[in-house]
Amino acid sequence: MLKIATVFSGIGAIEHALKRMGIKHEIVFACDNGGINVFDRNIKHNIKDIENEIRYLRETINDIDIENSDKYVNVLLKQVENIEIRVNDIQDKIDIFKLENTIEIFISESLSFLKEIEVSKFNTYYDCKLDKSTKLNLLKDLKNYLNRKKDCPLNLSRVLSKVDKLTKSSEYKHITGEIRDSVKNLNQLHEKIETLKVIDKLTKIDNNEDKKKYVDSLYNKSRKTNFVKKSYFANYRIDEERFHNNVAFLDGTQYQNKVDLFVGGSPCQSFSMVGSRKGLEDTRGTLFYDYARLIHEIQPKVFIYENVKGVINHDNGKTWDIMSEVFDGLNYTWEHDILNSKHHGIPQNRERLFVVGFRNDLKLEEEFNFPPKKELTKTMKDFLIDNVSGKYYLNKKGVAFVTKDKNIKKRYTQIDGDIQLCQKANQQFNWHGDFVFVEENKSKEKLIDDLEKYFLSEKVKRYVLSSGTKDFYSKPEINLDIARPLLTTMHKMHRAGVDNYVETEGRLRKLTPRECLRLMGFCDSFKQVVSDTQMYQQAGNSIVVDVLIDIVQQILKSLPQMKYGRDYNYRQDNNANENTNEKEEENLSKQINLYKYDIYDDNEAIG
Repeated sequence: MLKIATVFSGIGAIEHALKRMGIKHEIVFACDNGGINVFDRNIKHNIKDIENEIRYLRETINDIDIENSDKYVNVLLKQVENIEIRVNDIQDKIDIFKLENTIEIFISESLSFLKEIEVSKFNTYYDCKLDKSTKLNLLKDLKNYLNRKKDCPLNLSRVLSKVDKLTKSSEYKHITGEIRDSVKNLNQLHEKIETLKVIDKLTKIDNNEDKKKYVDSLYNKSRKTNFVKKSYFANYRIDEERFHNNVAFLDGTQYQNKVDLFVGGSPCQSFSMVGSRKGLEDTRGTLFYDYARLIHEIQPKVFIYENVKGVINHDNGKTWDIMSEVFDGLNYTWEHDILNSKHHGIPQNRERLFVVGFRNDLKLEEEFNFPPKKELTKTMKDFLIDNVSGKYYLNKKGVAFVTKDKNIKKRYTQIDGDIQLCQKANQQFNWHGDFVFVEENKSKEKLIDDLEKYFLSEKVKRYVLSSGTKDFYSKPEINLDIARPLLTTMHKMHRAGVDNYVETEGRLRKLTPRECLRLMGFCDSFKQVVSDTQMYQQAGNSIVVDVLIDIVQQILKSLPQMKYGRDYNYRQDNNANENTNEKEEENLSKQINLYKYDIYDDNEAIG
């Protein structure tokens, strides 16, 4: 029987692929924290709190007492110093930023009004002296909240246009953006430090069972629920002993030579086509090294790695050069390619990087080639449900929003991005699907009685069915045939872009979670046990099942024995896997860890 293991397992794309292929398999282990960060600190977005956090981190770093601590301490202190320099620069800009008296009064009177009506969201700002950085950060939240409030006092509503103009100024955006980035960087640095401490503690625990209990205890303390785990357990045969919460704390040596196929990726946010693109500098980016470490420790027969295509050209190719160097040092023969879902049976324009590696001691039947492109025979209409609840249709305000000229003209839309974009909790319109359609629904009168009826204007039809949208198809009639990349939920509503919407008889709706799952290759037998919001997010984060099916079929041409997990043929000139030097294994794992924290000699290659 084929034995598989996955990290960043999500909702089990490879598991579902093997099920669809009729290949019997056993899950050796799975690992996914469901996006829960147990080390996240609640740092407020103001200079005083940021400076306090810098002092705290500096003290924490100096107190680190782990193996190779001198190497880590110097690097981490340098990172704190860089953040501090940036914060000092922000403070200088804040000092010269002029807040008019009208705006000062607006902030004060807004807080008085909100306190009077007992709005808990702003509790921390009532009855306390606010510095300028706090006021700047607070201003946009106040504006957004009051704009949505129907009974906003006249003295405040009169000033809202002035506040809106200020918050849209480049100077304001720059300062608040720098504050936000500094908080993010401090949180990531804190996560690195705490991760180091946990790893050091794990080295002092003798057996894997106790190690897992310790890591699980960290996540049990979290009040947040791992919804990914909930979906995974509902759909696949697995137990608590085989499910791990954090790839960084997973010791792969316990599974050495027990895995035929190892599948995973690493969080793709760091390599976004739309976003900060910090790559391997980002905490999430450094999880790539944990994936590589696990390949080395587990020694699977074959691995499949997936990420966004932005990895290849990030930082002028330097990121991919480093990743390639790491892959080269693992004693695997590997190939990579960019595959698009629309070439593998799914009408979705989703390009992803795939890396497939075979352990060097294996004798292959033939050289591995990535699957060829297939003609697309299905259209998006084939994936739609006939009768859909009225709750999935956009109301009049929603349509008005997505059809504004400024949204139509955005160069980058949510759908153009390569990464998950997270829904803000305080958004006025809270739809979550990435694709919105109008369907021909004979039962619509009965299903959507509660919604105000409307029809798209000629202007909207022209835009929706036009050919000028970025990276889309030139013929309007194809718009219904090929979807844009399925992400998760919206980060900013204005990034929705009208080219995400299609019109037939004049009504707009979003895709249902089931339709999103279909567009990722999941059969209707997949059980939805979480909310729509969670399901949209989980579907969007998944690998497309049909692409994996085509890749596995190609792997089986090269290594047919993998289907049954036995009777492998080994090369006579390479028995390295059977006679692995334990000292060399340990050294390479440590070397990858040092690489992860930027502690390495530029002239020294991994491997």
